[in-house]
Amino acid sequence: MSKVKSPLTVLRLSFILFKFENQQIFYPFIIIVFINLVILEILYFSPRYPLLVFFAPIISRIWGQEYLHYPMDMMLLPKLFYYAQMVIYLFLSSILSVLVVDMVAAINNENPVSFKASLQKSLPGYIYIVLYSFLSLLLFQVFDKAYGLLLHRAFKIHSTAGTYFWIKKFLFYAAPYAQFIFGIFVTALFIYVPVLIILEKNKFLGALIGNFKVLFGSFWLTVGLVLVPTLFYLPLLLMRENIGSLAEMISPQIQVLVIVLGIFVTTAINIFIVTAATSHYLYKKENI
Repeated sequence: MSKVKSPLTVLRLSFILFKFENQQIFYPFIIIVFINLVILEILYFSPRYPLLVFFAPIISRIWGQEYLHYPMDMMLLPKLFYYAQMVIYLFLSSILSVLVVDMVAAINNENPVSFKASLQKSLPGYIYIVLYSFLSLLLFQVFDKAYGLLLHRAFKIHSTAGTYFWIKKFLFYAAPYAQFIFGIFVTALFIYVPVLIILEKNKFLGALIGNFKVLFGSFWLTVGLVLVPTLFYLPLLLMRENIGSLAEMISPQIQVLVIVLGIFVTTAINIFIVTAATSHYLYKKENI
């Protein structure tokens, strides 16, 4: 591996790994996307028979009877999929995403890439990967709760002009972008945990401690490894923030297109970030 001078160098070297002779490195992406699309299809048809039998009591009790009918069912779809995606991420996507850790190590050692072999090697660390994923989700939930309390306090500001008025407006419109930035730093802060679980067979606590050792001296480079790929999510974020206007101008079913795009984009970003982190870790390990 060439000398690492910047995040772009690591990202470029990581991108080279995705080539035809290493085609099994694409399998985690394909499987994660397929699982998400199946779940999305189930939720899309949830207001229709026979799925209606299961979903109708839940949806009508929590959100109301009107959300079982068009177009309100389309408005509810992103929220339903968000909850489903958390479960998928926690128990399936998390382990599938980190299979690329073992695959990158195989390529680095000039060994053949095997999805089956990587899965077998990674499964013993499954419970620790779930704990890592749970920690990430927990931190996001804490941030959302804290920002929600901040917004609640801001809405009590009755000023219609001046400094406090503009602070209120800023906090309201900055909410999704604050979450975006927070996500970048949280991902960077713990990105080497799954790498250490898979490659070094560390338990969760050992991987957590080792993660911060790897971060020492390369934190901002790691932030760059996360930041650059994640920037590709910004157009999708802008679409989601204007989804109400898009639904009115085009069709409420634009929600489905945005969700599908999100599945492809976020899955690709997550897997590529793990690939880049693994490449950087292997470089550091080989040059200690």
